[in-house]
Amino acid sequence: MILRKPDFYSQFKCTASRCSDTCCVGWEIDIDESSQRAYRKVEGPFGDRLRASIEDGHFKLLPHDRCPFLDKGNLCEIYKNLGEGALCQICREHPRFVEVYGDIMEKGLGLCCEEAVRLLLATEGPLSFTAEECDEPEDELDEEDREIRNQVLYEREQIFSALANSATPFSERLYTAFGITDENPFAPLANARDLYELLAKTVSFGPAWDNALTRIKARIDAASADSIPIEDQGYFNETESSRLLAYLVYRHFAKCLFEGHADGKRNFAVFFWNIVRLFTRELGGKINAIKILSRQLEYCEENMEIVESALDT
Repeated sequence: MILRKPDFYSQFKCTASRCSDTCCVGWEIDIDESSQRAYRKVEGPFGDRLRASIEDGHFKLLPHDRCPFLDKGNLCEIYKNLGEGALCQICREHPRFVEVYGDIMEKGLGLCCEEAVRLLLATEGPLSFTAEECDEPEDELDEEDREIRNQVLYEREQIFSALANSATPFSERLYTAFGITDENPFAPLANARDLYELLAKTVSFGPAWDNALTRIKARIDAASADSIPIEDQGYFNETESSRLLAYLVYRHFAKCLFEGHADGKRNFAVFFWNIVRLFTRELGGKINAIKILSRQLEYCEENMEIVESALDT
């Protein structure tokens, strides 16, 4: 099995209480069976509290959707009392993700995490990957499926290569990779109103998104549908844009092998990129813009289906 990881993956370390946010608020926290068995054996008052806080395989959230073991300093009491090994699987792994395509495993960091976003944008040069052998079991693919897999990964490599080619103007790289130019800041949609209406169809993950979408709508209403200026000057440079676009393609495009929507998954990268460029201010700065949009879209299967279907040309 070949294990592939993006160039900034190994640098990641949770910033814990130094993070301006927390991944222990606003999410349903599922507890894997192995962790549940371990929690049943924890003795004393903390063990009693652990068991009382579990319902139907997940922690019973407190008001404002806080994990019951998140202390006032936004630190995990399970970690503090029992150690890192006692964390349930999702808490140990988040924001990491894994995809397997036959004998190729790919890992990455979800952009719902501000430290992951910071590392993605701060690393110099075009996005690159490491590859190494690992002992994980591979998924069986017949010859036909392997050929399709290889073709999809080849197409993805062409996108990576186009975006990384700093010898050509960025507008040409965009056209080679996605068939668009930088003349339409709302691509792959026609205008700002279409962009907003597609976002409005998605299921909200919470007040932070509702407030952001309200600000986006207000700005669109204050201008004509196709006159909103690009606001990435001082926010995103070409390297950051190239890395973000390539990373979104890395995370989503190859999943068309299982889910279809190949064009929709390719176009999603441009859709996401244009939203964060257009509405960086409304979304609270470039790191927060990526983080909040990732939570709203990438972490909801229903929302990804809505968007990718709409963008599937």
